[in-house]
Amino acid sequence: MNISFTFKYLIIATAVVAMVIVVFLVHALAGLSARPVVFADPPAFVERYVAEMDHSDPLSAPKEPETGGGHVDLSKSAKLTTDFSNEEALVFKVIMSGESLDELLRLFAHPEKAQRVKVASAFAAVNVKFTHDEESGFPKKRNQFWVDEKEHFPDIQNALSEALIASAEEGITTGIPYTLAWLPGQGHETVELFAWAAKHHWDPRVRGSSVNFAVKFGGHEDFAGPLLRNRIHDPDYSVRKLALDLRFKRFTGKM
Repeated sequence: MNISFTFKYLIIATAVVAMVIVVFLVHALAGLSARPVVFADPPAFVERYVAEMDHSDPLSAPKEPETGGGHVDLSKSAKLTTDFSNEEALVFKVIMSGESLDELLRLFAHPEKAQRVKVASAFAAVNVKFTHDEESGFPKKRNQFWVDEKEHFPDIQNALSEALIASAEEGITTGIPYTLAWLPGQGHETVELFAWAAKHHWDPRVRGSSVNFAVKFGGHEDFAGPLLRNRIHDPDYSVRKLALDLRFKRFTGKM
């Protein structure tokens, strides 16, 4: 009789646990509590950096627009995160040749936001395209660029941050998170920006990569834990699934 009672107890307990798991999975993956993605004010540190930029540096001084180089006539009506083919060609040429770095660095610290955003978008596009193309020679040249221009990382990071925010506001897809994540010397502010993009960027691929980088950077539990719980409400299944996978890995100690 005791054996029968114990057996029934185990069956009931197993059924309860199974039901809890099913309810959790449905809540996490079915999107029943999904909320629309709405653009919101980005982290204040980006605009604060811009306000504190020192344009007295010769590298940041504007030059007259050029028709065949990295400078273009920027229309106020044009989107900031599109039409950067000139800047893209300049980025590839400068990094591959190792020459005329001043021109490229000047654009990252340019007084005009449009120019900073365009060169950052171009830099990210080139980086995504050639990072895994060993035959192009770009990865090695890019790594040397990191070594040689370390002092300019804050300007590059800020321009990439501005471009990521602009792409969210303008509804443009971008590979900036990949480039921003692997820029040497990243820290708390980058994770804060990723946490913001994971909630407010229109593109689910950008939200997903931002979730991934924000969590995997490690040491930023103030963002990682709340972000994973928040993304249960993402309207896109792939983002909800990624958040659940990351939560499981953290729970099992595989991260």
